[in-house]
Amino acid sequence: MANEQKIERGFHRPMTLGDKIKCVLWSVAVVLFAVWMSSGWPLVLLPFVADVYWTKFIPWDWWKGIKNGFVREIFSWLDAIVFAIVAVWVLQNFFFQNFTIPTTSLEKTMLAGDYLLVSKYDYGPRVPMTPLALPVFQHTIEVGGIRLGKSYLDHPQVPYRRMPGLSEVKRGDIVVFNYPAGDSVLADYPDQDYYLVRNQLMGHQRMSRRQFEAAVGPVIVRPVDRRENYVKRCIGLPGETLQIIDRQVYINGEAMQNPSELQQMYLVYTNSPSAEIHNSVWKKLGIYTKGNGTTLSPDVAEITGENLLFIAGSLEFEPDSVTGKFNHLYRVNLTAAKAAQVAARPDVAWIVLEPLKLQSGADVFPAHPLFHWKTNNFGPLWIPKAGETVELNDENVALYGRCITTYEGNTLAKNPDGTYELNGASATNYTFRMDYYWMMGDNRDNSLDSRYWGFVPEDHIVGTPLFIWISIDQETGEWRWDRLLKRVKGL
Repeated sequence: MANEQKIERGFHRPMTLGDKIKCVLWSVAVVLFAVWMSSGWPLVLLPFVADVYWTKFIPWDWWKGIKNGFVREIFSWLDAIVFAIVAVWVLQNFFFQNFTIPTTSLEKTMLAGDYLLVSKYDYGPRVPMTPLALPVFQHTIEVGGIRLGKSYLDHPQVPYRRMPGLSEVKRGDIVVFNYPAGDSVLADYPDQDYYLVRNQLMGHQRMSRRQFEAAVGPVIVRPVDRRENYVKRCIGLPGETLQIIDRQVYINGEAMQNPSELQQMYLVYTNSPSAEIHNSVWKKLGIYTKGNGTTLSPDVAEITGENLLFIAGSLEFEPDSVTGKFNHLYRVNLTAAKAAQVAARPDVAWIVLEPLKLQSGADVFPAHPLFHWKTNNFGPLWIPKAGETVELNDENVALYGRCITTYEGNTLAKNPDGTYELNGASATNYTFRMDYYWMMGDNRDNSLDSRYWGFVPEDHIVGTPLFIWISIDQETGEWRWDRLLKRVKGL
């Protein structure tokens, strides 16, 4: 400890020019951050900055005086680890975050296996709502596939507040956000959507709540900023009315321009029973043929057996007149450009968009008997805007009840006479406190998006991707070198 005792401490301690410059720069950075955050809390760091470079009252490097070399080395590593955790925590919460595209919902604009650098300052970072959390781990500490427990402490919880950003969320932006339906998670089946499972078991299979709880096991409740991260394209903005008619999205009655890489489901029929389209052909078109067994499913499947007979009867086509066999029929996700390439093949008789009558409407938002919308014929639906008011009636409660209760923290109950009580008092209308957004994938027929779980509240918005820094094909494991450092904005 002799080295520590020789260090001069106090306000009379002389400062080197280098220490003066560092002290001023760090002090200015802290003040600017406090202004950006619109809070005085960061200013509590100023005395510590002054102590590091000037007064030295706190023996920050006390461990350097430990005589035992092994123990000193351990504390050296601990010192570095603590510094790294704090630095990464600041960067991840206020500036940048890494995000991996796990599924094909944005294909072919964003590919499964794209690693993105997400900007939080574009829309303005949220003041951390769950501040006591390890960086890097979103909600679970997982090492080598082994889950070690939560990566955060539930308390304290900080009310939602967003710091100033460079812009607002715009239509067409690719946005990273916390999964709105991720407030409740099945502990034994974390990859399953709790509300879709509940609707399937309690709605379609008519289980009682007790049977449902026994079947699914324990449920984890997660705070907003610890919910799973999702990425979709913003389609509808607060205060707008959205409608989908025969696949085309309309905003306030006007047809929206579709993304250039929009993908939809097609049926491809060959021109003879012997004309088979092999996987090598689909792979050349960038179509997943086998998936990866976890997050990635094949984007092409041959239709056979009873399904083929059903579709043949629905579309009114006959088997081959000579052999009595049907030609090969494929169901495949394609962009319009790739569909044109398939149509030009000499072994293809016809290719059509999968008829809407063959597509299921199960579990479509709001999953309520008053509404019978489907993913490609949906709405019209008004998107809530902060300060706007809706009447409390059965239709609006079906559409906006989750916004009123789960997202904005109110209680809502229906009286026997059909009227409603809001937070225990009689109410006829409700005024929204937050803006909401409508998010959809570019892979329109294979995307779990707002058409299933509804609106994205503003407090769930995380940021927007800047560029792809790595891209690895999730089916083959090969690197996509042509996508490295590709800019995301404008896609």
